[in-house]
Amino acid sequence: MTARIIHLSRWNGRSVASTDPNIRLFDSFSFMSMCPNCKDVRSQRGFGSRTLARFLKRNLPIEAYCVVCDDFWPISAPERDALALELAE
Repeated sequence: MTARIIHLSRWNGRSVASTDPNIRLFDSFSFMSMCPNCKDVRSQRGFGSRTLARFLKRNLPIEAYCVVCDDFWPISAPERDALALELAE
């Protein structure tokens, strides 16, 4: 599902609205991460691709969650690299 996002910009002192149909509003991106406790690979959901890209660009931690262990952990450097490659496609 794609949604239009309206971008406001200034031109000649006035606000101008434009739309870009190629931007997805509520995109959800899933990736896999291994739980350090139980060593099972867990699917991580609920992140938007733009949010993940921003976290990667700013070198902010990206936390994963294991339902079985009820625990959070920051994803590893190799997982960050793989995620960056997937987002670039």
